[in-house]
Amino acid sequence: MSEGSEVIVVGAGLSGLTAALNLARDGKEVLVVEKFDHICGTPLAHPAVDVTPMEPDKLGRFIGVELGKPQVTMCESFTVYAYGYKVPMDQTHMQLYCVDRGTGKNTLDKLLYDLCLEAGVRFEFGKPLVGQTDFASLPPDSIIATGLYVEAFEALRVPYQKVFGYIGRGRTDSGALATVWFHDYTLDYAYYGTANGVLFCLFFAREPVRESEWEMFKEQQLKGQEDMECDRWVYHEGLVPSASYVNPRMFAGDKILAGTLSGMMDPFALFGVQGSLLSGKIAALAHRDKAEAYALFKRYTRLFKRNLFAKRVFDGSPVWLKKKTLGPQLRFLQEHSDILNRLPFDPFDGVPGYRDLP
Repeated sequence: MSEGSEVIVVGAGLSGLTAALNLARDGKEVLVVEKFDHICGTPLAHPAVDVTPMEPDKLGRFIGVELGKPQVTMCESFTVYAYGYKVPMDQTHMQLYCVDRGTGKNTLDKLLYDLCLEAGVRFEFGKPLVGQTDFASLPPDSIIATGLYVEAFEALRVPYQKVFGYIGRGRTDSGALATVWFHDYTLDYAYYGTANGVLFCLFFAREPVRESEWEMFKEQQLKGQEDMECDRWVYHEGLVPSASYVNPRMFAGDKILAGTLSGMMDPFALFGVQGSLLSGKIAALAHRDKAEAYALFKRYTRLFKRNLFAKRVFDGSPVWLKKKTLGPQLRFLQEHSDILNRLPFDPFDGVPGYRDLP
């Protein structure tokens, strides 16, 4: 693509906005095309509080955006319920943050959008691209950052797994909190996060969930154990890029992929915020140097296969074994937290770029 020509970015989520911002700062004319009439994607999924491992200072320097309060706030507490064991996690050995998502004034999406407008990025909302013909008609080196939408995955033949569950929202006076549950009602997990007065809860699995188990979770776990209640819930079916060991891919023909569509996320716990921001920057870099960008992409997705294998082993383990081992193991590590510094691996090192940024 010639210098100064317009670059099209499809999707106004974290990765698309990050890509657009960095392209504009590199002197490109940038047009962001978005399916919905606003930034950050489907209203079903936002507003939200994403909880993720992150090094905001390093990541912010890498993508060219100052990351901090109120958009990104370190968790004040993080609790894990593992098959009945309550384990308050020691934040000394992890950097877990609550990220405010959506269109509100305190959200990360809004911060990126405002920076894009300042940099001269143009936006066209209400412009869905849904099929192979739509994507094929885009100019070479267009960036496709459409998030977790089935149309793009199928049009570009990217393998995916369906997910099923319920999304809850409410208001709270709590600070930045996070709690996760592992239980026999889901092969994945349930969690809630809070930030800036927003309560967000997700109950899901990579298999159909039963309404009766969701009702039990709301009463016995969310309310009974954490005294949290959502004002409204919606049922949601979505997808994640964890169907294949070859999922991470930066290119589809002459197009550049970014965000969760590119598979830049942890396939075990499905942490996606860090990878979305990171891949947006890398996608923009590909317009200057594809080889350098691809080398970074491979570096930051190198543990995808290992974590996907670990997830499949975890899913295939009998429930009685997980009940017997997971909680006690977590509790032991918290009671002997000095061991964490001597482990040969970081429990979160499968998150793209985590503790691996310059």
